[in-house]
Amino acid sequence: MDSATVLKALGEGIPCSKWLSIFKQNLDLTSEQPKWLFNVEDMSANSKKHQPDIAMWKQSYGLWPGQTLACFATESRWIHLSTNTLPFYNVFPNLQNRFPTRMWTHGDRLEGPMTHWIHEEPKDEVWYLSQRIWRWLKDHDGTHILHSDKTEAGWKYIEDRGSVYNGLKHGEYSPEYVHHDYANTDAYAKSRAERGTTQANHG
Repeated sequence: MDSATVLKALGEGIPCSKWLSIFKQNLDLTSEQPKWLFNVEDMSANSKKHQPDIAMWKQSYGLWPGQTLACFATESRWIHLSTNTLPFYNVFPNLQNRFPTRMWTHGDRLEGPMTHWIHEEPKDEVWYLSQRIWRWLKDHDGTHILHSDKTEAGWKYIEDRGSVYNGLKHGEYSPEYVHHDYANTDAYAKSRAERGTTQANHG
């Protein structure tokens, strides 16, 4: 097919305008022979497996033991809270027993295929959703797993695993939290300059 024929075929075969735009974005129309920008052959082969990797969460993806937030579109045709909860626990164990604080649904009043894109629809709730995610990132992203949120950093005592001296368990207060990627940013230097001190003190 040439470019015009490909676009015409997509338009006729994909009724959802959102999916149509996604497929068009993943087409390379610059060459004489149009081609996909993703590995469509492997994706097709994977989808024909008895248990496709692209359709479920697996332990083989790796385990993330840290803080996690999962947002689901209430009426999504492709991801469902009721069927994805247990597989999510295999990959994000700290989501267990966290509904609805860390696992929650959004877009209750929206129906149809667009509900899947919660960052776009419903339009009047996008700001609310972004604020809720921003608050979670501000309070929880990068927090030590034994802390409930960043306000406990430097206050709540965290035990060293298996450290015993004269029958007493020893541990350390976690340091001031500024940025999870502290080694590659100047966040700590800026924080010290703003506070006028070289170390974090309680309060």
